[in-house]
Amino acid sequence: MLTNLVRFKLLKKHFKFRDAYALFAGLKNKKETIVLPKLNRKIYLRPNSKDAETFEEIFLSHLYDIRLPIIPETIVDAGANVGFATLFFKIKYPDASIVAIEIETKNADAFRKNTTGFDNVTLHQQALYNKKSYFSIADPYKATNSFQIRKADSPENSDIDSVTLDEIISEKKWDTIDILKIDIEGAEKQLFEKNYENWLPKIKIIMIETHDRMVSGCSFTVMHTISKYNFILYTTTEGTLIYYNLDLIALPSL
Repeated sequence: MLTNLVRFKLLKKHFKFRDAYALFAGLKNKKETIVLPKLNRKIYLRPNSKDAETFEEIFLSHLYDIRLPIIPETIVDAGANVGFATLFFKIKYPDASIVAIEIETKNADAFRKNTTGFDNVTLHQQALYNKKSYFSIADPYKATNSFQIRKADSPENSDIDSVTLDEIISEKKWDTIDILKIDIEGAEKQLFEKNYENWLPKIKIIMIETHDRMVSGCSFTVMHTISKYNFILYTTTEGTLIYYNLDLIALPSL
């Protein structure tokens, strides 16, 4: 359990004093809208949701906050939820171009509110997958941060379609993806099962949370596929695995 002083110090790592104080007070008092005067933006936290918990997970832990050997220019935020990982990356790497992917409509709407005004941020309200497919959306845990996809029997009976990393790379005309952040509630198993041969060698850094508790075999499939290439598991942070592609970046000194 973090003390108030520690919470405030952690917020100051990412935000100016006035914004950190506004966030500290707003989170403590369960505000739905928190105004950040220095950033000139607002943070929106929906009532009866996991939004505040998700914000704290990203900004009060070292989930993605590690020293990298590169300054990322291209980022994919897969499983973007309401936009707090994208917000984190955009504050830390303001010149980066970010493609976010989120399957659920209310989350996608909240994402747009929380990232409004950012340059070079694109949202795909689709599922990240290994080929063109159609899905229904399931909410087995009755939460706002753990939606899953289920294969639909036809486009007409689906809630959403898919996008592939090959499509994103082609659409954005990127040579590489500098950071691929993946938190997609078990769909990482299918993503790494097939059709990865073109995009995977183009990834410099993978930040991935696997969900074996949701879909059996996620961790094995991800690790087995990544092991075919020159990646190293550099570190883990709060359950997230951080891989470096040694063909594209130099291993940082410890």
